Amino acid sequence: MSQEDIDIQEHDLHAYVDQQLSAKKVKAVEALILKNPKIAAKIQQWQQQNDLISQHFSKTKSNEIPTLLDINTLTTKQHHNTTVPTILWRYALAASLFLMMSSGIIGWYLHDILQPKQQYQMSFVNSAISAYNVFSVEVLHPVEVSAHKKDHLIAWLSERINHPLKVPELKQYGYKLLGGRLLAMKKGRPAAQLMFENNTGQRITLLVSKNPAYNDHAFLFKNEDKTNAFYWMDATIAYSVSGKIQRDKLQSVSEGIYQQITATQQLAGR
Repeated sequence: MSQEDIDIQEHDLHAYVDQQLSAKKVKAVEALILKNPKIAAKIQQWQQQNDLISQHFSKTKSNEIPTLLDINTLTTKQHHNTTVPTILWRYALAASLFLMMSSGIIGWYLHDILQPKQQYQMSFVNSAISAYNVFSVEVLHPVEVSAHKKDHLIAWLSERINHPLKVPELKQYGYKLLGGRLLAMKKGRPAAQLMFENNTGQRITLLVSKNPAYNDHAFLFKNEDKTNAFYWMDATIAYSVSGKIQRDKLQSVSEGIYQQITATQQLAGR
């Protein structure tokens, strides 16, 4: 069977560019490139796209198409002494190097993006749970400023965390504001803790703090021993609702707080 007798489909051309063809079809495609300018132009375009992808993930030129594999070389060269096995070996080597470099770079790129965010989220919710566990059991001093001085409390905490606070209304869930306090987070970042209590003495807390521009409105959940916490972040603020109550009940309260906060932000024109 001659090279002309081998049926070449478009998926074979893609496989040629991606170095995934058999030796017989590689030879057939190269013969087709030499006699068909349109096919040659199409493959050249795909190779250039691959080259652009390589350049995007590396500042060096190590990912450029090797001269041997460049479509311009194939279309202008009438004779070559390189055997098909050698070509295939170089194809495989080039593909392997590209995959190793691109996967490594992408991996570290995602690591750099996601790792700080995940670390911050874990640090934030751990601090929220710890603060809840420390202060919710206090009998005489669970808060610094009581709900009787609500206006002073909110003005003070808003100024300290550099964000206007609004106390959520939780009567429908059976909770009322007990008061609040100022806390220090990691790296000295201030946080406001608001504490709520129901008629049985059960307490939940809302922790509010500036965050480093991580935007994640998804409700995340963490349980530590008997303490549950739901937490989320907008573009500037992180929130956590903590308490020793059932997960579904705490989620309902957290969603109510989230809706009230969102409504306030919309009214403020955010």
